[in-house]
Amino acid sequence: MKLQQQRLKSCIRLLGIVLTLAALSQAAEKVTWKPISEAMLRIDDRAPKQWNLYNSGKKYDQLLLQLGTRDLVIYVRDQTIYELSPAKLERKGESLLSQRSDKPAKPLATSDWSTREIGYAWRLRVTLADEGRVIDIQIPESVDFRGF
Repeated sequence: MKLQQQRLKSCIRLLGIVLTLAALSQAAEKVTWKPISEAMLRIDDRAPKQWNLYNSGKKYDQLLLQLGTRDLVIYVRDQTIYELSPAKLERKGESLLSQRSDKPAKPLATSDWSTREIGYAWRLRVTLADEGRVIDIQIPESVDFRGF
């Protein structure tokens, strides 16, 4: 009888560990997008009326650009842009959540990628090839006055 109880306790512990690992795995699959409030955006040298820009980390390698009803995920290092369905985004306060696995299989056609620092800002410029639209994003860098 004691052997059965020990086996049952071991199975329950093992099940708990498996469920914890599954929950951690799902949490790791989520991407949290935080708003970038100081950014500037121009589409074909004009400021769009309705847009938001989000970042998923400290560096600007992954950006989420909400442009009207479109959601574009921009991978700067890989020089790829994917269009994400708005239904796949979940709002959590000012942030947005998405699943990493929701990335479409095929990126949008792009060309003329340019990333560089311009004064105290970081600039990304890319053309959506099929549409002929030029996206120009400028994000101010934080100025560190501690050295002055």
